[in-house]
Amino acid sequence: MRLFLLFCLFPFYIFAQNITYSAIVLDKETGKPIEHVSISVYNSNNATLTNSEGRFRITLPNEYKKVNFNHLSYDRLDYTFSNQTDNIIIYLSDSAFEMEEMVMYNKPLKDVIKEVIDNSKAKFSKDVKLNTYYREMMNVNGEIYSYADGILDYYFKNKSSSNVVVDQSRALVFTNDFKDYGDSPVKFYFLNLQTLVTNAFKFESIWNIVKNKKYDLYITSKKASNGRELKTLYFEPSDDNTQNYYKGTMVFDEEKKLIHEIDIKLSPKHIKNLKEESRVIYKIQYTDLSFKQIYNDIDDRYFLAYDTKRAQGEVQVSNKKIKIGGVSELITLNSKATNENPNPKKIYFEKTLEVLGKNYKTNFWQDQNVILLNEKEEQALKKINN
Repeated sequence: MRLFLLFCLFPFYIFAQNITYSAIVLDKETGKPIEHVSISVYNSNNATLTNSEGRFRITLPNEYKKVNFNHLSYDRLDYTFSNQTDNIIIYLSDSAFEMEEMVMYNKPLKDVIKEVIDNSKAKFSKDVKLNTYYREMMNVNGEIYSYADGILDYYFKNKSSSNVVVDQSRALVFTNDFKDYGDSPVKFYFLNLQTLVTNAFKFESIWNIVKNKKYDLYITSKKASNGRELKTLYFEPSDDNTQNYYKGTMVFDEEKKLIHEIDIKLSPKHIKNLKEESRVIYKIQYTDLSFKQIYNDIDDRYFLAYDTKRAQGEVQVSNKKIKIGGVSELITLNSKATNENPNPKKIYFEKTLEVLGKNYKTNFWQDQNVILLNEKEEQALKKINN
C-alpha cells in the first residue's frame, strides 16, 4: 500500500517542482545586450525584466515553459524553454519600422490622449494585488552610499495611495563622507513606496504634462514590417515656457487604446527653469531627473511591468558641495485581480526600505525573479549579506 502511494505521489512531485532558467537577450544583428525587455509567461501571471546587461533569471513551475519577449524596438518573440536551464541566448530582431509620419487629427491632441489614458486606466479598474521586486540605490560622489531591495506586495484599490506589505527586504548603508549628515539629503523626496504604483496606474505625470497649455505636443505613427503599428506622443515645453522643464515621449497602441511606455526626462533647453530647493540643513540643485514606466499586455492582461525614477544633483551643506544621485526600480513579478485586503499590522508606511535593514527569511535575491545586479553592482554589494 505504501509503495502504491509513493508511485501516486511521484508524478505530482515532478509536476509541482520549479525550474530556474538563466539567459541573456541580444540584438540579432549587432549582438549587443538589450535592456528592459519584458518577459511574460503564457497562462500565468509570472513576469520579469532584463537588466542593463540584457540578463535575466526566471523561476517557473515545470508546466509553464512558454514565454513572450516584448520590447518596443524589437519584434515580439514567443519562446519555449527546453531542458537547457542556463547560458541561454535569446535573439530579438529589430522591428524595422518604416519612417515615422506626423499624424493629424480632427480634434485636439489632448482629447486623443485623454481617451487613451482613460481606457488604459479602465484596465486597472478592478482591485489589483501586485507581487513586485523593488530596489533603491543612492550614490555620493560617484560611489554607492546605500542600497536596499525587497519583495513587496501592493494592494491597489483605485485611491490616492496603495497599501504596501514588505514580505522580505535587505538594506545597507555604506561608510562614506556623508555619514555625518544623517539620512535627510540622501533620501530623495520623490521616493515614496505608497504612491509609486498608484501614480503609475493613474498616469498622473503624463496627464499633467498633456493638459498644460505651455507644452508643445505632436504625434507620429510608425509601422513595422510585421504589421505592428505604434503611435508616439512627443512633448516639450514651449520656447517661452519659464516654469516647466520636462520633455519626452509616450508610446501607445491607438487601436487598443493602451499605453505601452512613458519616458520623461529633463529638457536641456529648459533645465534653467529647475530651481534650487532648500531643505532643513542643505540646499539641492538637481542636474538630471528622469521617469520611465513600461506597460505590457499579454493573454488579455494589461499590467505595469516596470517603473523607475532617477535623479542626480548637487547638495550644499554649510560650505561643502557634494554630488549625489539616486535610482529606484520596480518590476512586477505576479499580478492578480482580487478584493483581498492586507493584514493591517503588516502595512508598511515608510517612504523607503532603508530603515528596515536585514529583514529576510530566504535569499530572495537568488530564488525570486528579481532584476539581476550588473557586474559593478555585484562587486559593490558583496558585503551586504556578510
